[in-house]
Amino acid sequence: MKRLFCSCLLLAMVNCCWAQKTLPEFGQISAEESALTECAFDKEADAVVLFDAASADYNDRYNLIVNRRVRIKILKPKGNRYGDIAIHYRSPDDVQYVGDIEAYTCNFTNGGSVPEIKKVPNSAVYRQKLNERVSVVKIAMPEVKAGSIIEYKYSITSKNFHYLDDWYFQRELPVMHSQFSLTIMPNYEFAYRVHKSEQLPIEIKQERNSGKIYFEMNNIAGLRDEPFMDAEKDYLQHVQFQMSGYQGTFGGTTRLMTTWDEVTRELMANSYFGGQLNKNIPVGEEWTNKLKAMPSAFERMSTIYNYVYNTISSDGISSVGSTNGVKEAWEKKKGSTGDINLLLINLLKEAGLDVYPLLVSERGHGKVNAEYPFIDQFNKVMAYVLINGKHYVLDAAGPYTPPFMIPFSVINTKAFVVNRKKGGIISLTETTKKDRNFVNIYARIDENGALTGDASIQSNEYARLNRLRAWERDKEHFRENYYTKYQAGMQMDSLVMNNLNNDSLPLEQQFHFSIPPTVSGNYKLINLNLFTGIAKNPFISDIRFTNIDYGCLQSHVVTEAIELPASLKIESLPKNIRMIMPDTSISFSRILEVKNDLLQVRYDIVTNRSVFTADEYEYVRSFYKKMADLMNEQIVLKKAD
Repeated sequence: MKRLFCSCLLLAMVNCCWAQKTLPEFGQISAEESALTECAFDKEADAVVLFDAASADYNDRYNLIVNRRVRIKILKPKGNRYGDIAIHYRSPDDVQYVGDIEAYTCNFTNGGSVPEIKKVPNSAVYRQKLNERVSVVKIAMPEVKAGSIIEYKYSITSKNFHYLDDWYFQRELPVMHSQFSLTIMPNYEFAYRVHKSEQLPIEIKQERNSGKIYFEMNNIAGLRDEPFMDAEKDYLQHVQFQMSGYQGTFGGTTRLMTTWDEVTRELMANSYFGGQLNKNIPVGEEWTNKLKAMPSAFERMSTIYNYVYNTISSDGISSVGSTNGVKEAWEKKKGSTGDINLLLINLLKEAGLDVYPLLVSERGHGKVNAEYPFIDQFNKVMAYVLINGKHYVLDAAGPYTPPFMIPFSVINTKAFVVNRKKGGIISLTETTKKDRNFVNIYARIDENGALTGDASIQSNEYARLNRLRAWERDKEHFRENYYTKYQAGMQMDSLVMNNLNNDSLPLEQQFHFSIPPTVSGNYKLINLNLFTGIAKNPFISDIRFTNIDYGCLQSHVVTEAIELPASLKIESLPKNIRMIMPDTSISFSRILEVKNDLLQVRYDIVTNRSVFTADEYEYVRSFYKKMADLMNEQIVLKKAD
């Protein structure tokens, strides 16, 4: 799916006619809205946004004032969940406040001809603090059901225009109409960037001399979750804003971060970023002497990284810069992601290492476009270390990653090294370390066709990291996700996990399993697709709007040795086969051999590319469908004469 990017500087100098769609009054429902039972351009949708409209302006104190109205039609019972409304805002020091809240649910009687509106009482609107930085206003809409129309409106007041958020025309639900208007304060300049599919039109209007700009899109299908999807916002139709400059009291325009050099200059001058990089952390003489005794720069780097990771805990706040200062994080042994990683950079610098701050955008946050120096493209700072021509990326505030591996969340992304001489946009790629699994199975088939055996799985590199995190997060779900999902009735027990705390060794999983017999008349059917990583084709949608992003390269090898009972003979055996994509990006092979009542099987599944575009989806989908069908072909056994 091709994307169209349009960028401009809002100077309020464009001459065109100002016009925008007139919306119905709050609570005024049209006959068309009441009769609507299906979204014509997204028939699978459980609900549809009839309109989402907002305007951003300023008051006499130059606060940013955003007024917003949203109207949604519930189409199916599953859509009832959209009646739980949550409005997030920044709460520290009252930088934002949500007010003027009104909401209602409209249901219809007399065959859908008479609207009955039930307003939301103040008691059903409440505020909740999510963390130190973000709070939420929640609205419990009453009597929401299929056929309901819900509508709510509110205003959000921000201290200044720095808190102007991007506008999203698209969401999980389809949107019939979305509009956003912005009035820029006198003497201020904003840059904007439109992200959209070239198949979807957008209307953009600017009014001469008033500082107003208007955006509108219509009939946008919903973007729902898809397997191996990277950041949702990379595909949502939206417009991105950033303040680019302002005119001073005595004339002259100050430019703000309109080039990457200016981004570096601004960040290094900021007290919560550059001001945190030379703080002389009081580590103590014993610690200093310990590091000096290490001749290897890599050893010093690893020691410092592991110490910070294991000693400084996260307070749950994610930030590019420091929130409370690195010295306070050191003293309290707790801080934001910015506090922790800027502290890490301090300690690495004091140890004589060549280290720089690295702004990253994790895959869940969205892609970075190198042509646009927007600081909001990044969601985290990490440490970028150079040792003997090799670079290392360290994140002491995320899931643990050995220092010799790039954090999984930033593989295949662009990042920004913050340094005037060695800085700039870089690509973080990984072509050596993979999601690599080796599965070894020894099993027996009894005369009834039941399969029992023992499995040993060695998960290496990123497979080790991903499985270890899944194990620590939810052990029961881990068993289902990696083992028992392959065949109905499969049981597994005696699970032993080895090398949990040794990064240099694979994560070893050993267990016993059993599969009940599958019988068809006189025949016993055996499926050999065991722990291959592909129980079935994950790509089932007819269309796809997003790239397929595995995160890293993959290699999965399964070997099976299965004892056959003397009472059964092989009636049908799947053929040896090899499949490969035309560009060799994905390959699959299956080899079977029978020797002296021992069936030996080997599966090899290799992915040599980690990202496939949406335009390539049908090729990947077809390959996986055929591969999954072949992998699930069964051996047919029959009682020996």
